[in-house]
Amino acid sequence: MNYFAITLLKTVSSSFSECFSAKSYLSGSASTYELTLHLLPFERLNQITSENLCKMYLPGKLVVTQLHFDDISFPRSGEDEISFEYKFNAEIQVSFQLSETDYLHIADKQHAMFELWYDVNLVKVNNSVNSIEHTKFNGTGCFKRAEMEYTIYGDIDITVIPNNCKVTLDANLEVYMEFHGGEANQQIPILPCTSGCQANEYQLSSSSFQDVKLYRVKKATADDVKLQSFYKHFVDNRLLPVSMNLRYKTNGLNSVISRQFDNKTAKDTWSCTSDPHLLLATTLNPNNMFVQFRDSLTNKMTCDTQNATHVRVDDYVMDGSISTRLQRMVDLEKYNQQIGVTFDISLELTQLRDNYSSNTMSLIVVSYLDANGLILWEILRVGFAYLGCISKATMHIHEDHACISYQFDSKKECMSQFIPASGKNTLGIFYKENGITHQLSFYSFHYDLDYSILKQSHCFRCEDYEDKSNGNHTCAENQEITKQKLKSAIVGFGVISKFDSIILETVVSECLTIFVPFIVAISVLVLAVVIYVSSIISKKLR
Repeated sequence: MNYFAITLLKTVSSSFSECFSAKSYLSGSASTYELTLHLLPFERLNQITSENLCKMYLPGKLVVTQLHFDDISFPRSGEDEISFEYKFNAEIQVSFQLSETDYLHIADKQHAMFELWYDVNLVKVNNSVNSIEHTKFNGTGCFKRAEMEYTIYGDIDITVIPNNCKVTLDANLEVYMEFHGGEANQQIPILPCTSGCQANEYQLSSSSFQDVKLYRVKKATADDVKLQSFYKHFVDNRLLPVSMNLRYKTNGLNSVISRQFDNKTAKDTWSCTSDPHLLLATTLNPNNMFVQFRDSLTNKMTCDTQNATHVRVDDYVMDGSISTRLQRMVDLEKYNQQIGVTFDISLELTQLRDNYSSNTMSLIVVSYLDANGLILWEILRVGFAYLGCISKATMHIHEDHACISYQFDSKKECMSQFIPASGKNTLGIFYKENGITHQLSFYSFHYDLDYSILKQSHCFRCEDYEDKSNGNHTCAENQEITKQKLKSAIVGFGVISKFDSIILETVVSECLTIFVPFIVAISVLVLAVVIYVSSIISKKLR
């Protein structure tokens, strides 16, 4: 090969060497004897505008890869080549399956090189791996359970139920919380407690791993940039994977135990422990999705909401690989007047409802914000989503009683509800004006829902209600108020069962007391017109 060709190849190799970052690293699993080369994209890859060969030439091309340690290489001579398809500006992971003997041989080595061949033996690039980490174990073996409780923008408490793991609590142990933020995983160190520690809190004086039930990220001692980065990503995505991690060395291996949190909750800094709003439920109805504050017929908190001016409600509904997020921001004063929060039906919600199973979950976050949009306090709850089964309902308001007609879905889940909606239920009459739901009247009564009967009607008189009054109005007065409101607003109603929290919201389509006389009057007028026109025609025919 002449001097010009050699110089050209060196120039091309130099251009290709900027395809991947110097932070690319190697990880290994001691349980599967597998090495994974994490090729991270070059940090300024998009800024290379002149002769960017990584973008112009490589996408879709196969790149042959080899790993080199000081005395051994993989794949070995005679073994099949390891290659990958290049993707521009993306992390690429290349796996090398080793034998147990080979893995143990390289497990304590701290340095390695990776070699990339473009166009097979034409252009070669060599780089060192930034770090080697062995091995990321599944944390279920060391933790039966791990839960995160946070004070928004502040301290994070991690409570665990440990198993019997051989982890030494010494200065070499690294404990950290990990989350995926931006293009890479981010870590927040968890430091051992040094003063005012609880008996079961992580500290270097703890006698054993099994004694520690509490780990803490304290705002006062944490890296504030990393902590606020976590909250930024967490507020944007409440399904953000977050894990508890321990990095230590055993038998010459650098090991990492990782356990994703089983649950995340917000700390009750407003002392709302007994407030019924802490019990939240989601119901997927045929025509909407309803977020309910169980055991309460108002959104207004019983505890002090301090300087809050707005409320934001996030609801993530999940079933397997399908999930959807809904969000609504409401002025606090208007929010307090409402009953729950209703979201219009969408294609995603329809799919979730069509594929509904007992595993359909809901993650609800109710955040109270100040005038600057800063979250002051919030509730976060995870639970099963419920299936609302009434597809159509009509209310008839009479002079001395009310009747409700239901039409149920024929879905099998509705035919065999796992919890019977019977016993003490609540009939709520409410109305909507300018998109805001207002309370009109509520009554409690005994009522059984039978999902096997697709169409059914029930009537109630005031003497059937357990609660004879609501606020300053008697049952009879509420009846009259409801009839009057029907003339000017969209009125709906809900049935809330203390067992299964099935929420209904529907427009009242009939009110016999109001509309029947009107229909009769119109009918008489039409009949008179018909008689009059007939008489004129009859005269002309004469």
